[in-house]
Amino acid sequence: MKRLIQIMILLVVTICLPSWANSMAKTATLESGEKFTIFENGPTKSNKGILLVHDWFGVSPFYLEAAERLAKNGYRVIAVDLYEGQSATTHADAWKLMQALDANLAAAKIDFALAELQEPNRRIAIMGFSMGSVHAFQAALRNDVIKATVIWYGDVVKDAAALKDLTGPVLAIFGSKDGAAVDEAAAFSKAADAAGKFGEIWVYPGAHHAFAQPLFNEGSTYDPVATAAAWKLTENFLARQIDSN
Repeated sequence: MKRLIQIMILLVVTICLPSWANSMAKTATLESGEKFTIFENGPTKSNKGILLVHDWFGVSPFYLEAAERLAKNGYRVIAVDLYEGQSATTHADAWKLMQALDANLAAAKIDFALAELQEPNRRIAIMGFSMGSVHAFQAALRNDVIKATVIWYGDVVKDAAALKDLTGPVLAIFGSKDGAAVDEAAAFSKAADAAGKFGEIWVYPGAHHAFAQPLFNEGSTYDPVATAAAWKLTENFLARQIDSN
């Protein structure tokens, strides 16, 4: 029965992207002439904004549903596509896309999207999932417009000297069964303390890496309870750091 449920989850998420995704899509052009896609959602005049960076699968139903959820909470949301319109549903294809990703080009796309998100008196957060957490964290280190950073089960910066460039707090959420994630979380917490920065760490018991992504491990490690808890933590953090300031 468990295997059947996993297969059903996989079928649901691999059929197609949400029907409203096309209305969110917008073609953006870098100064270099490189074109890429961003997905915009949420009230255009909101005083709070958030930029999303996807996991190694690329733009997936989970990713766009995250954008939709935050938009319904009143955020102006931009979800960036780092894969130039490509996406994956298997680990093998996701690995190929991730390995082919140009880090400098990814950074340029994220910085462009941040510029698009900026408005007078709008406070901006950034949120990354797994692979996207690396790019999100680096963006937070080089862009002082980012006032809060949210990381779901991804690499975090553990160098206190580098963390001094942060202009806002960080929320990092991991699963207890995510390899060395617990040790990584502890190292990040110590580095944040040494840098005089606020790092909020949560480790969900029994959860694996990418517990919120139904495509990961063909759904076998998808954890809806951990996912719901992670969203509550995220929304509470954003409310404290972005909404109330």
